[in-house]
Amino acid sequence: MRAIVFGEALIDEYPDRRVVAGSPLHVAVHLAALDWETYLVTRLGADTDGEWILETLSNHGVSNDFVETDDELPTGTVEVVFAPDGSHDFTIEGPAAWDAVVGPASLPPHDVFVFTGLAARDARSAAAMWRLLEASDARLKAFDVTMRPPDVVAEVIAKGVAEVELLKVNDEEAVAVGQILGESDPLRWMASHPGLRWVCVTHGADGADLYAVDGEHASVSGAAAPVVDTVGAGDTFNAGLIDALAKGDPGDVALGKAQALAAKTLGRRGGLPAIA
Repeated sequence: MRAIVFGEALIDEYPDRRVVAGSPLHVAVHLAALDWETYLVTRLGADTDGEWILETLSNHGVSNDFVETDDELPTGTVEVVFAPDGSHDFTIEGPAAWDAVVGPASLPPHDVFVFTGLAARDARSAAAMWRLLEASDARLKAFDVTMRPPDVVAEVIAKGVAEVELLKVNDEEAVAVGQILGESDPLRWMASHPGLRWVCVTHGADGADLYAVDGEHASVSGAAAPVVDTVGAGDTFNAGLIDALAKGDPGDVALGKAQALAAKTLGRRGGLPAIA
């Protein structure tokens, strides 16, 4: 199966180390680890961080065919600060190369198109994202809202919901999306957006809910796993959910697979899987 993943690829800067990261990059790498043929559409600076990301993608089996190089803007960076409870805050630097994605003229046939709200914080990348999404032949288009204030564009959120089959939000994002759409109930979101088939609301350590357009509702409890680092766990969960739903698994099975995959990420630093 083939996936196109659009969005930010960057470097997370922890207090003690730097790691290759970015929500779309995490999803692409985890899908590749699940034996998907995966393409990441992004843009990097002509710098050592960009070279590092390219090498990482290659090592994890993600195609670099649609990774662009910017001669002026640098590869993106994010400062990650941890709280005593293991939660984290981000400071996302910009403008960065991933704000200026041009995108390929066309895409190969693919089963899934995945994107984030953060990826469209700049009008340049937003234009490329919407163009590719409109041209996509994917039978499953998936939108991870990924709200990172102040880089939240209400118009991007509203348009993204209208264009996809699968929407993923966390608790806080669900409230914000409800305000943007004028309705707090995920079932109502599907009623007013005919293409939307699933809404997944994650609750961190308390698990997740998956709502389906036919009214079915599945829940999964939190992962019983030691927590080393929560960065990337939501992206890993998203990759597992996309993999399962694209392959026809029912909602409860898909949630279980997604949670099991995310639990592995919680036990290590950073959001990347081990290289096989």
